Amino acid sequence: MLIGELAEKTGATVRMLRYYEQQGLLTPPRTAGRYRVYDDADVARVRSVRCLIASGLNIKLVRLVLAYAFDQEVDLPEDDAGCVPLLLMLRDELTSVDERIVALETSRAHLTRLVSDVERIMVERGQAPCADPAATTA
Repeated sequence: MLIGELAEKTGATVRMLRYYEQQGLLTPPRTAGRYRVYDDADVARVRSVRCLIASGLNIKLVRLVLAYAFDQEVDLPEDDAGCVPLLLMLRDELTSVDERIVALETSRAHLTRLVSDVERIMVERGQAPCADPAATTA
């Protein structure tokens, strides 16, 4: 299949697929006319890439996870003991996500209190709050 069909099957844009190729996430063979040619394994790979990116992983980690998952020959970084710290990197990423969640929950609590305070003040002043645009969508 050609790049347009892969884009259609995966929901990725052609531009996104070319970016994945630039980053080494896809390595399609090319025809004599230089067209990229993809197969069903590439459909699964692109879906995996999109899922990993949606999970918040950066391209470097996506590349490492895919290399590990698809048993590819890729230079994985090693620590001083010669170990590939992929699991440690993923745990660090998970910790980072947890920290962002805590920060967002704190922000949400502050914003919820602010909304409540402003609503209370408006009622005390006899002012009608503006309509909530999210509540009025059809």
